[in-house]
Amino acid sequence: MEWILTQVNMMGKAFVGLTVPMLLTSTVLIGLVLLAESVLRGRVRAGLRYWLVTCILAYLVLIPLLSFNPPSTHWPTGGGSLLAIVRGWGPQTAYAEGSPDATPRVGEPDPTSLTPSRHTHAPLSQPTTGQSGLSPATDRGQEPFQTTSGGAGERPRLLPPATAQASRDRLSWQGALFLLWCAGVAIVGVVLICRARGACKRLECVPAANNLMNDILIYCRRRMGVHGTVRLKVGPAGTRPAVCGLIRPVIVVPRNLAPTLGSRHLRDVLFHQLAHIKRHDLWVNLAQNVVQVLYFYNPLILVVNAAIRRLREEAANETVLAKIGDPDHRYAQRLTEVQTITLRDPPPSLYLIGVA
Repeated sequence: MEWILTQVNMMGKAFVGLTVPMLLTSTVLIGLVLLAESVLRGRVRAGLRYWLVTCILAYLVLIPLLSFNPPSTHWPTGGGSLLAIVRGWGPQTAYAEGSPDATPRVGEPDPTSLTPSRHTHAPLSQPTTGQSGLSPATDRGQEPFQTTSGGAGERPRLLPPATAQASRDRLSWQGALFLLWCAGVAIVGVVLICRARGACKRLECVPAANNLMNDILIYCRRRMGVHGTVRLKVGPAGTRPAVCGLIRPVIVVPRNLAPTLGSRHLRDVLFHQLAHIKRHDLWVNLAQNVVQVLYFYNPLILVVNAAIRRLREEAANETVLAKIGDPDHRYAQRLTEVQTITLRDPPPSLYLIGVA
């Protein structure tokens, strides 16, 4: 139990040393990026602004990985990197260079045999207590001292036995915070996975489209230059069109789309959903969900995800217009008319497996 508490406290220290600086820097970064996106709106294409905001997700994912081997101590997590703390895990004993207690124990490798030693004997100023090579404190049964990592000649610090034992037998506040974060990640992750599995099961029950609609899908795929298998399904009337699936994408359109508005509106909807596939937006949506689970304690992640979803729709429309053009300048109007027949929004679980 003591070993478990020690490891939890060490991991809690690493977690706090990583989370607190990241929370501050990510807050500043999110504010600056969203401000820059609002200033560039109308001046820069939505695709560039989309990737600008998406860089926040890359920052939140890469910085914890770089903390294991920080390139510089000037990183927010460089001073208390996880690698430096992980190296300190486990029972280790610090020996002062040239001290009598540097004698290795039974079964332990001799530290002087691993690296070239600069001294072959103890300093003359260091008195010895006999052939045993033990310090007077150890001969009297006292607690061995703990040396610091300071410069040469620094006196060792005595560690009170009661204080050391009490610190090992209780959970620190960093360890408690780390356990709370683990519990939150587990709860949020399990809830999202269950909702995603429920959305996949409902998607399997949706019937496939008829041959005429599949022919229109093949035509749209060729125009958009999308290779691979893409399936088309017809959902209940009034649902919002969406595309789901990472490996085998599935486009879902409402049953009343083509009979109510015509095949031209169906083609524009398919163009829009195929643009999401071409732009790999489904993979970015997966990264959003992962970051949402890991940083559930940061409410600004919700703001970032909402901005990414908005820019994703604008970037998909730009991709369609750049690929097929808009001869009659009614593409945006037809998409607006499609929204008028979608009486209800897609369930929130749809955003776990696809984009609308």
